[in-house]
Amino acid sequence: MKNQKGNVLVGFIVVAIILAIVGTFVYFSTIEYQNEETIEITVKDKYIKRDGESDIYLVASEAGDTYKITDLLWKGKFNSTDIYNQLTIGEKYKVTVTGVRLQYFSMYKNINKIEQVNN
Repeated sequence: MKNQKGNVLVGFIVVAIILAIVGTFVYFSTIEYQNEETIEITVKDKYIKRDGESDIYLVASEAGDTYKITDLLWKGKFNSTDIYNQLTIGEKYKVTVTGVRLQYFSMYKNINKIEQVNN
């Protein structure tokens, strides 16, 4: 006959593992919608990276940071190509970004809005 405390402990560990997995999934599924901030960047370069059947628009700033421009369903943002085409190398912009930069997962902050800054 098993010890009742052992059964409770095993049940607790299983629930904790399930919650950790679900929590991690929810976090990574919503991370692109979090941490909104507005910053100024000067565009150093911009390029398109092929990812399977789709393209990712990437923008490098003179400060050495890299950003992506992708559509976000839950923000109603479907103008990534337009934003990418409006950016000019060497120009300064006030950009609104969301998300985080996680190098290990090749995750970049996402540019959602741009406004050119006049010199």
